[in-house]
Amino acid sequence: MLYVESPIGVGFSCSNTRSDYLRWNDTQAAKYNLIFLINWLEEFPNYKDFDLFLTGESYAGHYIPQLAGLLIEYNKNPNIKLIKLRAIALGNPLLDLDISVQVGDYLWLHGAISNETLMLKKSICNDSEYLHEDIHGILSQGCKDVFNRASNEFSADVAHDDLLLPNCLSSSSTEQFRPKGKHGKIHAMVYTMVRGTRGDPCLDGRVFTYLNKPQVQKAMHANITHLPSHWNFCIRPLEYQEDNLDMNLIPLISDLIEAGIPIVLYSGDQDSKIPLTQTRIIANNLVKDLKLSPFTKYGTWYDKKQLGGWSQSFVGLKEGKNVTFLTYALVRGAAHEVPFTSPSQALTLFPSFPSGTPLPRPNE
Repeated sequence: MLYVESPIGVGFSCSNTRSDYLRWNDTQAAKYNLIFLINWLEEFPNYKDFDLFLTGESYAGHYIPQLAGLLIEYNKNPNIKLIKLRAIALGNPLLDLDISVQVGDYLWLHGAISNETLMLKKSICNDSEYLHEDIHGILSQGCKDVFNRASNEFSADVAHDDLLLPNCLSSSSTEQFRPKGKHGKIHAMVYTMVRGTRGDPCLDGRVFTYLNKPQVQKAMHANITHLPSHWNFCIRPLEYQEDNLDMNLIPLISDLIEAGIPIVLYSGDQDSKIPLTQTRIIANNLVKDLKLSPFTKYGTWYDKKQLGGWSQSFVGLKEGKNVTFLTYALVRGAAHEVPFTSPSQALTLFPSFPSGTPLPRPNE
């Protein structure tokens, strides 16, 4: 498994040239990720015949599909060794600002906002409208008022990425670990190489401390020469073109499926940043638009003897055969970054991704 922290300024990735941190956008990120992958395969040619699987979470809903699209175009070049992209998995992904971030119904169903606030979100300013206006610098007073009302009801003591996470009271380093930048929108392609135990309210601080230990950084071969002070999700002065958030990646997801690339969409059910309801809507729309057929019934899957969540897979025809092209999986009790909060379920979920097999059912 190869972990990539991209673009420059995310995690351990860094540069000693100040201008390298400026004017980043999705197009550049995809381009340089492709360059990295091509050069890495040249450096380690024994992997050239291996199948390639891409996975990431959150803003990787932008990074991964766009890299996959470039890979397909790259493979059309003559006299090259094909890069064998086989499948993609996206966790709690930002795919479309009009769908992915609509959290009103989810928060109301969890009792986190009032009836009146839900109605204001539906009539005055919903989450998509707020972000559209904010990104383009035209935030209206109506949107500000609704957003502030919802934030006050939700409470600063509740994490948007994990509704169940208790407030950490014993580690000041937790605050240091939070993603930097406006609303913490820009994330790494793959967040962290360390997964902890669910239920520890100070886990963020422990991971931050762990990744900043010199012996750990040495073991990871991290180039820390130019890091300003410590490891973090996003290290300033990374500047990213925020209007890229407004891109709709669902058509590209459709194109990838039609090109024969299976997609796995999975959701931690405690995440209110990219709630399960919205990713499920996108999955259902893809099934309808691409005329996919159910391969499994919607039902529970298990992590050992514990209920891991719910899932369903869908098939389409490829060269006259039924092939699983889309799987939607819900991870019970998981947050915005599933492997971070629910390592056991993630370890059960992961092998089904490269193998293309359904998740374990109760009688298996």
